[in-house]
Amino acid sequence: MVAYSLPQRLKPLFLRSFHAALKGCCTQRLVPAAVFKKEQIPPVGRNDKTSLRQVPPLRSCFASRSNCCGRDDRPCLEQIPFGKVRAGSPAGRNDKPCGGAFRLSMRAKGGDMLAEGGATLAEFAFTLPILALILYGIFDFGSALVLKQKLEHVAYEATRTAASQSTDDLSNATVGASGSVADLRDTVAQNLQNAGVDDCGLLGAAPSSANVVTSTWVYNVSGGACPAALILTIHRQNITTVGGVSVVFSGVTLQYPYQYHVVGILKLVAPASTFPASANLIVNSSMKNLM
Repeated sequence: MVAYSLPQRLKPLFLRSFHAALKGCCTQRLVPAAVFKKEQIPPVGRNDKTSLRQVPPLRSCFASRSNCCGRDDRPCLEQIPFGKVRAGSPAGRNDKPCGGAFRLSMRAKGGDMLAEGGATLAEFAFTLPILALILYGIFDFGSALVLKQKLEHVAYEATRTAASQSTDDLSNATVGASGSVADLRDTVAQNLQNAGVDDCGLLGAAPSSANVVTSTWVYNVSGGACPAALILTIHRQNITTVGGVSVVFSGVTLQYPYQYHVVGILKLVAPASTFPASANLIVNSSMKNLM
């Protein structure tokens, strides 16, 4: 018979690990303790009491739920939590069949994964409207800023045109419909269209009010796709005093409605919200009359 010896340093590590694996499967001693104290391990194939062939492979332990290493006299440890012993069970007995621990632990891990996935889904469903609200808020702010820049350009161009126009026809009652003031109205409307902005039906509209004494004309229109009214106010002969000198200037005030896109998302997050659907962007421009 040929015997195999383990190195002195590896023997404790190997034997203790192997012994712990067997005890994790079966607490009842299937291998005599004397075997673990010997320096030599019997060759595979021996069938005596000290042979390791008497111990079935660990795979068979985990594959069988009804017996543990060929013994069916142990209740299932998997039925109670790890580390706890059922009342009345003798010390050292195994409370669960081999293999049950593996299956239950896998089921427990699967349940934890499902629970974690459900929590993640709930958190995503809760934060998605808030994230959409923030994104649409950023989009609305940027769009409103760009629109106001376009309106400022439109008002400036109209004021520059008004400053270079004659004021001889301002006493005419129809100047707001067909005179120089009407030309300023159409200039504003065309510049809005050229900038890709809805003119709300301003082109060709009649003035809502006209005051020849103060040289003020107001156009209030709400056509097109505008959510509210567009108000254009034209001043042709405003007078101010600078250093004791009277200066006559023209001015244009444009109030344009801007519709928020974030309102729909806001209603989902806060149904009782009273946030307005639109806001008015107001720009002013004035320039000294050249004529």
